Amino acid sequence: MPIALEDGFYQTHDLAEVGCLGIETGRLNECIARIRDHRITGVFGSPSFGFTGSDLDFLAEMPWVEAVWFWDVNLKNIDGLYALQDLRHFGVHPKRPAIDFSRFPKLRKAVIELKEKDRVLSCLNELELLHIWHYRPKDHSFASLALPKSLTELQINWANPASLESLPAHTGLRRLEIHRCRNLEDLGDLGRKFPSLDHLVIDACVRVQPSEGERVIRDLPMLAHAYVQNVKLV
Repeated sequence: MPIALEDGFYQTHDLAEVGCLGIETGRLNECIARIRDHRITGVFGSPSFGFTGSDLDFLAEMPWVEAVWFWDVNLKNIDGLYALQDLRHFGVHPKRPAIDFSRFPKLRKAVIELKEKDRVLSCLNELELLHIWHYRPKDHSFASLALPKSLTELQINWANPASLESLPAHTGLRRLEIHRCRNLEDLGDLGRKFPSLDHLVIDACVRVQPSEGERVIRDLPMLAHAYVQNVKLV
């Protein structure tokens, strides 16, 4: 995600599918003017690039924005997000209030750490990519993780369940990646749950044996790429 100064503003072209400009708290009005004048459709913010705010109220002044990404932040108010009726790409680190994702019906990609009071993602009919970080439910299960039918890619990082058997079935899912889940040892019946899977990666999950990967890929005839614990199986 290269970020560089361009015309005096932090910008990146790799964070989302659109060009993004960095919001600097000390130059907020200048940033808003630049976004407005150039009709920029992506914004990001991090203390490393000058954003130290605790709210996203400024987003109400740029309702055409389609992509937001804020990290290493401590947000007290995220109501400005709800002004973004065309939001398609979302990423905000977890120090934030709960979010009602049902208010972003056009969302296509989300990288999130879910909070208990977040409104469900399952109603998002256009969501294609979902990356979840630090998923640690009290019951050590994926049973409460509701996936929208439109989803084609799911990535889970740092989750506490020991098995993928509790993941809800999804016949349209094509890409599944599981990273750094130290309790995980059982991959469950992936063939039954995800018959369309063509990409499978299980990485840095120290309890998963290569033999477990060999077991599940026999029931996944659509696989074009499979990598389990440092072993390329397909």
